[in-house]
Amino acid sequence: MPGRILNLPDRPLASLAALLALAALGVVNWAVNASSPEPAPADAPAADFSADRAWDTVEAIAVEPHPMGTPEKDRVRDHLVQALTDLGFDVAVETELARDQEDGTARFGLVDNIVATLPGTDSTGTVLLTSHYDSVPSGPGAADAASGVAALVETARALSLEGPHRNDLVVLLTDGEEMGLFGAEAYARSHPAGEAPTVVHNLEARGVSGPSLMFETSTENAALIDLFASAAPHPHGDSSAIEAYRQLPNDTDFTRFHEAGYIGLNNAFIGGASWYHSPYDDTDHLDPASLQHHGENALGTARALVGMDLADLESDHDQTFFGFFGLLVHYGEGWNLPVALLGLAAVAFAAALARSRGLLTLPRLGLAALSFAAPILAAAAAAIGLWPALQALRPGYGDTYGLLFDRTWYFLALLAFGLAAVTAWYVAVRRRLGPAAAALAPLAWLAVLGTATAFAVPGLSFVFAVPALAAVGLVAAMVLEPRSRRLRLLGYGLFAVALVPAVVQLSWTSNLVEAFGMELAAVPAVLIVLFAATALPLLTLARRLDGRPGRLVPALAAVAALALVGTGLAVDRFGPDHPRQAYLSYVLDTENGTAAWVSTDLNRSEWTSRLVTEDGLEDSGLPAAYTESAAPGTGHGPADALDLPAPLAVFTARTADSATLQVSSPRGANTMWLAVHGEPVSAEVTLADGTTAEVAIEAPAEPGDPNRIWFYDVPAEGFTLTLHGDADAFDVTVFDQTHGIEGIDGYTERPEGLMRSRDRLSDTVTVAAPATG
Repeated sequence: MPGRILNLPDRPLASLAALLALAALGVVNWAVNASSPEPAPADAPAADFSADRAWDTVEAIAVEPHPMGTPEKDRVRDHLVQALTDLGFDVAVETELARDQEDGTARFGLVDNIVATLPGTDSTGTVLLTSHYDSVPSGPGAADAASGVAALVETARALSLEGPHRNDLVVLLTDGEEMGLFGAEAYARSHPAGEAPTVVHNLEARGVSGPSLMFETSTENAALIDLFASAAPHPHGDSSAIEAYRQLPNDTDFTRFHEAGYIGLNNAFIGGASWYHSPYDDTDHLDPASLQHHGENALGTARALVGMDLADLESDHDQTFFGFFGLLVHYGEGWNLPVALLGLAAVAFAAALARSRGLLTLPRLGLAALSFAAPILAAAAAAIGLWPALQALRPGYGDTYGLLFDRTWYFLALLAFGLAAVTAWYVAVRRRLGPAAAALAPLAWLAVLGTATAFAVPGLSFVFAVPALAAVGLVAAMVLEPRSRRLRLLGYGLFAVALVPAVVQLSWTSNLVEAFGMELAAVPAVLIVLFAATALPLLTLARRLDGRPGRLVPALAAVAALALVGTGLAVDRFGPDHPRQAYLSYVLDTENGTAAWVSTDLNRSEWTSRLVTEDGLEDSGLPAAYTESAAPGTGHGPADALDLPAPLAVFTARTADSATLQVSSPRGANTMWLAVHGEPVSAEVTLADGTTAEVAIEAPAEPGDPNRIWFYDVPAEGFTLTLHGDADAFDVTVFDQTHGIEGIDGYTERPEGLMRSRDRLSDTVTVAAPATG
């Protein structure tokens, strides 16, 4: 006869108390792991990192937007060169023609990398401390990445007082990261990895606050993780974040360094991601505590690196690592499978023990395990449906990329709905298949997922395998329950302790909403169900769930979820303190004298709608080469044609398999791009001084679209472009682009409550012309 897996007394209040205690532990873990050290004052000891001292550099950099190719970027470059020179570094500015290619788009750019060196006394390799000093066009970049640059300048100051060091120390401040990882590409190509290792510590930001998270490493990272865990004062990281990061459409300079064979660590903070790449990524929004965390970890790690034999960092395996109440737990990946198998074995042993006691049958357990897909799918479906529902209720959300100002209430709604799904499933399965089957089915899911990922994605395995160890505690409770009262209580205590890892993982899901945004909220929603279900055996303290109260609990949780969504809509409103994005740009076709205002906003504001009056670009009169490349949701409106000189792309030579054009911008635009129909196989750029760069070109992501070739920081004299392929088939349209649409007839300043879109093409003047010759 199916029965309870633990013969706990009917104590509903005790069940509630136990669940509340576990929830409190989860909140404590979240609070500890979400914290950063207090900013150190300017009069802190010279050997220490001080956010107050570093803040001066942030303020010097983040005055206004400074993307590559702008005079403001040149000012920032000169300031940083002087600052590092004053610290005694040998400083050089390496100007390179960088290149990049992806999905049918080739990019070129002139970069000024700042390379500051302190030679080692007995070098075993190079310690490369790096961040980028350019910003996006839409914001001053206080967090992304003036914070990283400032942290490294302050780190360089502290290290310069201790030198000389054993290893070569290089502070690399790259240019052009935002437009295509240009600086990192140029440096890695000019400084190829040799026999002596180059160890990178890269600093980034995808928000304006939060702890400094070490979220990416090179492969075979075991020794690096050991060093980071011991040398960084506040190590914070998660090996599953590496896998999560790979699902995001983001790269950093570390991508190019890793591809070049460097080893190292990538670090970022991601809190307040709604301000990311916006005009409000400024000193008013940057959290000094995040800067302190960035810098303390960079200084501690660099100190260890500059004094050791870097060959000792060679490893033949990775480590798994994650945060646990402020500690960085780390162990070799070889432990992933044994840990997972331990959980799997514990589930099997618990099932065998329950079967021997007549508490369940294997068919019932199998049915319970299969049916557990229901709450998982329900939570995923609710999360997937929540985002379009929120956009329908709050249309401006559609242009946030899912990065909301206050996502707390929506996360709590996901949590409440997940609990509703779990308890509804539990009540139904407990009544039909028995509480033992209901208790073991979720643990079986975790154990199987932990084992599968131990083989397929080892760094992710702990997410499932460690919570599955609750089965070990359950076995201990089952074995000790028939013994003396003292041993029985010990067994129950062991089970409660074994639930803590699942609670810790449950608290960790809140970070995923910050990292992924609401567009991918199904991921944390599914994990909430998996982790929460481990505590189901505690509900045997509340046998009354077998009756009407059992149906009432999930209903109340579902109602709470809806109430939390409503609270989120009431709290997270757009306004002066939380402005919504508004994209607007001006496009001119000089061939036919047509101009248009263009917006890619999915929900256009009243301000935008004054100028952008039509959906789509079909009737805009703009060149097909532009409309074919436009983003979904684009709208247009008529604009006066400005008297602007056309960009030039003049064919100067043709052969059977190549065509050469001279490209320039008579109006002095620092960005140009060409739309090329005809399937070129490669693009080669040549500058006036003979510098050349060539990249192969893949087919466009969408068949029939043109290939696009971008050039950033265009020289005043222009450049020569050679397209390789069937030259007779090439049809080229050239565009040049500048930032700033103020002064154009019809334009007015955005009203309070609106801000410039973070899209790089917003607030640009784009002028088009066909290639000639």
